[in-house]
Amino acid sequence: MIRLYGCRTSSATNRVRIALRLKNISYQYVEVDLQQEEHLTSSYRELNAQRKLPLLMHNGQILTQSLAIIEYLNDIHAGHDILPRDPLERAACRSFASLFAADYHPLITRRVADRLRASGMTETGISQWKLHWLDESLQVAEETLSQRAVHHPFCCGASPVMADICLFAQCESARKQGIDLSHYKLLFGIYALCYELDAFHEVT
Repeated sequence: MIRLYGCRTSSATNRVRIALRLKNISYQYVEVDLQQEEHLTSSYRELNAQRKLPLLMHNGQILTQSLAIIEYLNDIHAGHDILPRDPLERAACRSFASLFAADYHPLITRRVADRLRASGMTETGISQWKLHWLDESLQVAEETLSQRAVHHPFCCGASPVMADICLFAQCESARKQGIDLSHYKLLFGIYALCYELDAFHEVT
């Protein structure tokens, strides 16, 4: 049995939840309430020294970091391919996914906001900080998509892969912060297609 520890307001958690649904993998879900700081408890720290989410447990082994978890799920379970099979397309998929997961999402996490708050930044300033980085991430993603020689319905082809999962999660964060996604034509088109799929829509 696969067990996923996560928080429903966590973009990183939702990436993994979408991947599990796309792969049609059954799993047990354990909610870790970030508001109540359950991720900081000694019992959770014994599972994950980073005290971050998500965490996946399978056959007694523990995996952290959403992209690593998604790749693992793709490797162990047949069905919907979450990574393209062509090596070049696979690398492009990882690169686009990392744009969100590695470059921009870490700038708007709870621990960053807590640090800014502790440094004296106002709540208005923190909100503007998040909006800035979210908006820039969408601009960069739109430019990246526009530079591609061939435009697919989804990021890397005819079906959603890891790149689409990360794009969708970032768009959801932006939408909840009041950013109008329709300003980004290519990005919004992919987001809208994903939203029509149960695997994506059910985690919003």
